[in-house]
Amino acid sequence: MSISNLEESKKRLLKLLETSPERSSQSLVQVVQDVQQKGDRILQFAEKYETPFYLLDQDELKNSILRFQNAFFTFFPSCKPFYAMKSDHHPFILQTVLQHGFGLDVSSERELNLALEAGAKNILFSGPGKTLKSLSTALDHADTVTVNIDSFSELRKLGKLSEKKKIRIRAGVRFFSSFHGAWSKFGIPLSDLKYFWEEARQYSFLDLCGIQFHISWNRDPSKYVQILKELSEYLRANFSPEMLKKIDFIDFGGGFFPNQTEGYYPWTSHYPGSLPTGALLQTADNYFGVKTPFDDKYFVTNSVSLEQFAQTIAGAVKEYLDPLLQCDYYSEPGRIISNNSMHIVTRVVDVKNPQCVIADGGVNAVGWEYGEHFYYPLINLTHPSLKEIDCTVYGPLCTPHDIWGYYSYATQIEENDVIVVPYQGAYKYVLSQEFINPVPKVYILPSQT
Repeated sequence: MSISNLEESKKRLLKLLETSPERSSQSLVQVVQDVQQKGDRILQFAEKYETPFYLLDQDELKNSILRFQNAFFTFFPSCKPFYAMKSDHHPFILQTVLQHGFGLDVSSERELNLALEAGAKNILFSGPGKTLKSLSTALDHADTVTVNIDSFSELRKLGKLSEKKKIRIRAGVRFFSSFHGAWSKFGIPLSDLKYFWEEARQYSFLDLCGIQFHISWNRDPSKYVQILKELSEYLRANFSPEMLKKIDFIDFGGGFFPNQTEGYYPWTSHYPGSLPTGALLQTADNYFGVKTPFDDKYFVTNSVSLEQFAQTIAGAVKEYLDPLLQCDYYSEPGRIISNNSMHIVTRVVDVKNPQCVIADGGVNAVGWEYGEHFYYPLINLTHPSLKEIDCTVYGPLCTPHDIWGYYSYATQIEENDVIVVPYQGAYKYVLSQEFINPVPKVYILPSQT
């Protein structure tokens, strides 16, 4: 590499580092304080029940539900929420969201059956790769289930099956939001929507009346605005007034990103190069001789408030779709509802040295090899502190990837100390698996409100 190219690369790297995500630990301190306020109650559970276990926090769950409802019902009162079961399908969570007027969004026959068992009366059946058996189950409950069709092949399967059974069913169609990458597996191209609608007419028992899209892991509502605008332009150009009248709902999915704990990631790993960010910083330091400006142990990827999401999406709907359609609007919140609802409680069983301890709970509780790639605030309730100490907390699994984190909010760490990994309700319990140890049990922390 020439000197000029080296200098240019160095300039670009420094610019990248300057514009990297916000770094702040203040919101984490608030998380720690919130958990410590419940410390005595959690410690009582740890004495009563064998660790590790999931602790389902009623107050956190209800607070998340109310935050979503207050935000969307204030700015978007016509929005109807369907809780995405894939984020956490624990029966208590399902019952709670149903009690608050949510429908359920399911992605498999298994989830569909769980939703029916929970007593749900309004179910969206989404997701790719639906089998004939699962479509048949949906038809058997057509008074409760709306199917979001994922492909032309699925349209034909459902259409023929509905005619065979002589059962009328409501359906929508999903179009994908990206032509590239993994998201292209979902739905059909927007450009095919007209042809899909026309083909659906031949099935007399299929009532195609909705359109769905989904965007995941959003930190601001700009992608929603873009897609609503594109959808509006397409409908204006390709749908007749009669076709527009057939649209009963627009389902804009979920993907609302929580602002606590999940937006934190470690900059570096104790295993150099195992993380992209760690490799980047190591390259900057060693190759370019750049002193990286990151003093914190993690970075924060903030998201806007739910209120801003709701207000912006409602504004885009009013501008782009209300002049064309008279329909309902559906959302599919999952992560934003379940994230704060569960904590993991584990206990220190071995102190090898002050910087290396073993807990009785392994990362099989959050999904295989999830731990070393994510940051979790580890809160020691036995020796509490609002500051972290340098101490790697491992689980007991016979693999070096069983790592909860490299720091802990504690004054010290001793054997039998109780450690809480907070806000593990989204895509953790449902991804857990038996590996050496069983999946932990779930206990309910009663509400104090």
